[in-house]
Amino acid sequence: MSIPKKMNALVLEGVRDFSIQEIEVPEIDPDEVLCKVDTTYICGTDPHIIAGDFPGFWPKSLPFVPGHEWSGTVELVGNKASKLGWKKGDRVCAISHVGCGYCRNCLIGRYNLCLNYGDESTGHRQYGHYTPGAYAQYMRTSVKAIYKIPEDMDLEMAACIDPLSIALNTVKRTRLQPGDDILIMGTGPQGLMAVLCAKALGAGRIIIAGSGDRLNMAAELGAIPINYREIDVVQKVMELTNGLGVPAITECAGTVKSIQQACDAAAKGGIIAVIGIPHEEPILPMKRIVLDEIEIVGVRANPNTAEEALRLVQEGRIDWTPLFTHRFQLEDFAQALETYESRKDGAMKVAVKPN
Repeated sequence: MSIPKKMNALVLEGVRDFSIQEIEVPEIDPDEVLCKVDTTYICGTDPHIIAGDFPGFWPKSLPFVPGHEWSGTVELVGNKASKLGWKKGDRVCAISHVGCGYCRNCLIGRYNLCLNYGDESTGHRQYGHYTPGAYAQYMRTSVKAIYKIPEDMDLEMAACIDPLSIALNTVKRTRLQPGDDILIMGTGPQGLMAVLCAKALGAGRIIIAGSGDRLNMAAELGAIPINYREIDVVQKVMELTNGLGVPAITECAGTVKSIQQACDAAAKGGIIAVIGIPHEEPILPMKRIVLDEIEIVGVRANPNTAEEALRLVQEGRIDWTPLFTHRFQLEDFAQALETYESRKDGAMKVAVKPN
């Protein structure tokens, strides 16, 4: 079957102004492949992009095709990509970041912090953010942003490797040791995936702060739940740890209060890995941070953790099936977005099927 010249895609033209349109199937460069998209998940960043919360940055200009948590099958292979071992029929999942490959940060493996971020002339890409994304029937991508998946792994499941590998990176940034207690702030998809990753990495007790149905799901996944609406999070953590606090914390909620609570709940010498971005700058307890050597580390994306996440799933170390809750066709994207944003019927990971 030949590749068509046109495809259906979600096109964003303004603030919450989007529609399904027929656009050109993109042409590929030598180091790229063209994939037929199987599944694209709604990421927490997508509603912000659609709402125009990052004008001129994500995306740089309109119209724009968003979407970056995806999987699919390779249909066309560039010259260089072919020499690198990629072929038609490869089943793949993807991440959003592609570093330029030449700057110092890329050369030491920190391509998520590429010094040429935003300059596509250098080879940098961030799919679904400022580089066209995967709410489309076909996806053009550098081979640096895709990973082959096992034949026995479902493509719909594999489309979620991007956020899972971000959660894995977040947990690893706490330098969690087997048997360590860990506190997870937030019960959104990143928080719940952090529970799964912490368990796979041998955490002792996994404590999580959240509320509602998502907190109940965290408990079902094996975490000790703290309903922050009813209980003082720091006080409860101190009760559980005999006043010592926890050595590892992942901050996935992204609120001023949750970041401050993370600082107060950390053990002496504790490490807080922050993936959530607050709307306002928090006031931090700097005296305690200095005297108790509390480390606060930022987390951006998933450099070099996608293959690790794939192996954890493949080997049965992570069972994330409870997180997959809804599925919609591309033409029903508005309904899918409303379901995700309103958490309708316990929505967690909401899949969009372009083909």
